[in-house]
Amino acid sequence: MSDIYAERMSGRHKSDSAFWAPALGSAAFEGFCRMFFTCYCPLTVEGRQHLPDEPFLLCSNHSSHIDSAALMTASGRSFHNFALIGASDYFFRSSSVRWSVSPFMNVIPIERRPGAKSLACCLTTCHRFLQQTGRCLILYPEGTRSPDGEMRAFKSGAGLFANELRVPLVPAYIEGTHRILPKGHSVPRPGPLTVRFGEALVVAALCADAESLRDRRRFVVEHLARKIRLLSPGYQARELVAGIQQKG
Repeated sequence: MSDIYAERMSGRHKSDSAFWAPALGSAAFEGFCRMFFTCYCPLTVEGRQHLPDEPFLLCSNHSSHIDSAALMTASGRSFHNFALIGASDYFFRSSSVRWSVSPFMNVIPIERRPGAKSLACCLTTCHRFLQQTGRCLILYPEGTRSPDGEMRAFKSGAGLFANELRVPLVPAYIEGTHRILPKGHSVPRPGPLTVRFGEALVVAALCADAESLRDRRRFVVEHLARKIRLLSPGYQARELVAGIQQKG
């Protein structure tokens, strides 16, 4: 058993430390989600072949509490292999949220405005999790849920994590979850959704021309945002119209 799971099972669990869901709870949540995204909110998946076998960082737009469940279900992989990098003030400061989430999902805390010590702690935990084969971290570069479903500007933290963790980045776009469970609502409505995965990005290649660490982070954020927007239905529709106009 790895150190992080041994810590979870031994009870050495502080209110602001990571959640490590037991295998049984993770499997139960996975079974529920697969049924939910088959019967209640039919899920369409595009680009699953782009997911690498090695550990990777999965970055997506974010507009609903069901986004993480949708991404994990769309991957076709065990939920136990995923961990969400989640805001400390939401997941770890409320006992009701903490005890309703911790039996089912792996969550690593990050402060919205992290200091050097808390950031180093978060990165260390992420490194330990990714050392295990086939692991994946979910990170939402916007930093919070979009209130209207439109993708917001990305925070610089996405570039920091990409450079520090040194694993492939997989861009993803989730379409439909804002209609199903928007911010401020607690009961999901039935409806279809789509998850699109893009090709994995290699950070070293993205930052080949960077002259400083700040440039490296900026290059990653800009490139990642562009790749995720390319997966959005609005962009694809505009490209289709532009192609038709050019032919006309």
